[in-house]
Amino acid sequence: MGNLATSRARVTAASRSLPPQLSSGRNKVDTMEMMRHPDETTNMRRQTVASYFRYSLMDLLSKMVVGQPHFVRCIKPNDDRQALRFTQERVLAQLRYTGVLETVNIRRQGYSHRIPFDEFVNSEDDFDEALSSVTLDSRGPVRYYYLAFRAHQTPETSTENVVAILQRAKLEHWALGHTKVFLKYFHVEHLNLLLRGVMARVVVMQAYTRGWLGARRYRKVKQRRSHGAVNLKHMKSEREQAALRIQSAHILLL
Repeated sequence: MGNLATSRARVTAASRSLPPQLSSGRNKVDTMEMMRHPDETTNMRRQTVASYFRYSLMDLLSKMVVGQPHFVRCIKPNDDRQALRFTQERVLAQLRYTGVLETVNIRRQGYSHRIPFDEFVNSEDDFDEALSSVTLDSRGPVRYYYLAFRAHQTPETSTENVVAILQRAKLEHWALGHTKVFLKYFHVEHLNLLLRGVMARVVVMQAYTRGWLGARRYRKVKQRRSHGAVNLKHMKSEREQAALRIQSAHILLL
């Protein structure tokens, strides 16, 4: 959440005043040797607290410049050190003091979503994967081409198709780059709501179609079984009649 670029620039500017041994990350330097006072000799081991703090801080800055630090702002949820308990006033005050709310407002005023054309159109994903990936805050690959094209169509990843989708969704105040479409935060929410509606209608149609196919298969199986039962009954009656004829013939011979 921290401004990594600004913090790194500050560290880089502070590192310019470091000694050559500390400014270079390749050479191994004895930290205790660099923390000694400039007037200190091998016979004199006097060192003030200020000098110790100064050179220890310079050593820390040199390590930060060599590495790639990431700064995270922590929010204290409550003053009682209890888990899963958030004090609204306490958290809101910290968010205001750290500038998080201002950062969110600034980001909302700009284009918070910058989606490449291939991910915006994305006509190659599986339907089930596309349905499961659509959420109100989804930033992953989705199939927005459903909003302007039919399911069996495979539109190309082009600026014209992106514009067609945006116009079909009736969105305004968006921007296009060479390879990306720039959308505000409410644009993505609106697109995902429209896409979920389309997906829901498709799922209902699939359910009705599968139900109709299942009912037709059931009727065929039932009809086949009824024909089989009729055939068995006919065979049984023929056997009974044959047995009666044999018995009558046997009685006449006696």
